[in-house]
Amino acid sequence: MRDQIARMEKEEQELHFKSFTNVTALQVGLTIIEEAKRQEKNITAEIYCQGQRLFAHAMEGTSAENEDWIRRKNNVVNHFGQSSWHVALLARQEGTTLEERDGLPLSDYVGAGGGFPLIVEGKGHIGTITVSGLPDQEDHDLLIASLRRFLKL
Repeated sequence: MRDQIARMEKEEQELHFKSFTNVTALQVGLTIIEEAKRQEKNITAEIYCQGQRLFAHAMEGTSAENEDWIRRKNNVVNHFGQSSWHVALLARQEGTTLEERDGLPLSDYVGAGGGFPLIVEGKGHIGTITVSGLPDQEDHDLLIASLRRFLKL
């Protein structure tokens, strides 16, 4: 688990945007959907920047429940400034939950993969990029693969 956590710390340091606009959000969102199609997976994806939803798409086979998972993952990313899977694994490594460790209610925060901080160089953490619909690690991996592809890393 330590190697996995170290890898996520590296992802959070590397996967930054030089700039980010509404058009960038559309392009990133479409890259995520293309990656899901390539992997033959069905997900819901959302991108928020400074509280405004700039991209949302729910593929066939997803439901409103995925949107609630995204909301709760986004709350984790915004609270900790780290990927939701990174935070979840840190809590698991400690043998606890976000609710026990940090007093964060499960109704609003979930330790699950798929949420990632939207970080812009010179501005810092300005939003979230999140997917839902797959098991934790798969949500995280699909999102990271999409971001790497978009950022050409």
